[in-house]
Amino acid sequence: MTIAYQPDLLIKPSGRTAMLLSSGFVLDLLNPDATGMPISDVARSLSQQPRWAGATKEFFSVAEHSVMVSKLVPPALAFDGLMHDADEMISGDIASCVKVLIGRDRIKAALKPVLAAMSAWFGFRLDGPEVKVADTICMATELRDLLPPAWMDWGHLLPPVPETIVPIGPARAYELFMARYEEVKHLALKPDLARGQKANRARHGTGRRPADGG
Repeated sequence: MTIAYQPDLLIKPSGRTAMLLSSGFVLDLLNPDATGMPISDVARSLSQQPRWAGATKEFFSVAEHSVMVSKLVPPALAFDGLMHDADEMISGDIASCVKVLIGRDRIKAALKPVLAAMSAWFGFRLDGPEVKVADTICMATELRDLLPPAWMDWGHLLPPVPETIVPIGPARAYELFMARYEEVKHLALKPDLARGQKANRARHGTGRRPADGG
């Protein structure tokens, strides 16, 4: 087994505060630095994370949702759309009702350093309104196609797209995400711009972005 080489991990992170990813990459959540993380780690985790807390008729992954969002935003924002839920590889897809229960701002603040570190390495923008609109459209479409009718108020959602969602399972979702990444990775911010947008750690000012699927 090959262990990911991370020279900046001078102190061994605790297994209670660091996440071990599928490539062997270790992400210390107390001091997050995504430099060197392969995109395959993101694809692997998101392809196995369920949307809607797993309540869908068939398994539907965050990876499939992310690809859908990337195709609904303006073309120039396709990479941002694909990566908008990248931090869910760590947290999982937290249901909206749970976010309200715990506190959206509290959850966002806790995950912000992780998302900023990933944004700096991969080069995607955060909190774009166009991405949020596409995310809401996807949610409405998933609700229509993958969940049962219920007496609930979904007035905050936008109309769904006409196309019907057909879940494809984790293995194909991984391949779908990786293929979409290859299609849109040229839209990523350059390393210096990405780090300027969400300053991570100054010592990584010249770090390389991932050039391939990792």
